[in-house]
Amino acid sequence: MIKGCYETSSIGLSLKGVSSVIDCVVEHLEVYSVPDIRKLAENIARTVFENIPGEVVFDSSESIGYTHTLHRFRILVGRDSHVGVRVVVRDKRAIRVLFTIPSNVNIKSKYRVALYTPELDLVKVDTARTTSSTQLPRGQVYIDVPIVYAILGVPRVDLSKWLLHIEGLVEKPIGLTLLDLYELGVERIKIDFHCVTGWSVRGLEFAGVLVKRIIGLVRPLSTVKWVYVESLDGYSTIIPYEEFTRNGVIIALEMSGKPLDILHGYPARLIVPHLYGWKSAKWISRLVFTDKYSDGYWEALGYHPRGRVDLEERFKNN
Repeated sequence: MIKGCYETSSIGLSLKGVSSVIDCVVEHLEVYSVPDIRKLAENIARTVFENIPGEVVFDSSESIGYTHTLHRFRILVGRDSHVGVRVVVRDKRAIRVLFTIPSNVNIKSKYRVALYTPELDLVKVDTARTTSSTQLPRGQVYIDVPIVYAILGVPRVDLSKWLLHIEGLVEKPIGLTLLDLYELGVERIKIDFHCVTGWSVRGLEFAGVLVKRIIGLVRPLSTVKWVYVESLDGYSTIIPYEEFTRNGVIIALEMSGKPLDILHGYPARLIVPHLYGWKSAKWISRLVFTDKYSDGYWEALGYHPRGRVDLEERFKNN
């Protein structure tokens, strides 16, 4: 039933009281209703943990595009705590079951925990492949304006103290102020923006610094494979280096001809048009060039290490 499990975490999840996530890949098991999925979640929990302290109860469900659904449950632990359970279903088959374990709950895994290998999820493709600007990507629907997410809250920004730190496996680590970024030269782009949950917005206009300009400044080493992104609110994400350096990727400073609003990431955010929106982190404060993979906030909850829109890479497969 279980192909394998691995344990992960992220800074953002720890801020929400989650100490670790146990992510289990399961055989593609057919499910036809929420009660089926709840029973599956309970069986997986009994296999993974030494004891289940409480009942598995339903929380919520949502669609993630046309092909995936995400179902949330809770394992009640006492009066005030619970272990979260997330079941990912694709085409009526459960593919992942994740357990979010809070710091105040002592529950031990009896299942052997392996290491996640992101390369197994990175299907080799032509990096020049893109979705036509006139074509709605599979599993998406157009809406009028972007939905604003602030999963960790909207941070307070003190521009007098803010720097964008760029470091890691680079020849020249730097810290850039907002003025420094403007002085590097601002380019304007018009893009369609795609959220992994299934909505898209046509023709959003951003202005900012091309990532290729930043690459020229810091000169990453040849061993770099990933760029780990940190934000002021504690959010993080990770992007394959070859996707980060694609044409059209920018550090955005303006939207629709005006400086970014705080809700859209002021003073600076990433815009990675060909990846799902969770990779376009807002309120960015640090870019780390690295040769090692680490889950960011949503990756630790089972979302894909790359997130290509044209390949519909919503969740991890391996």
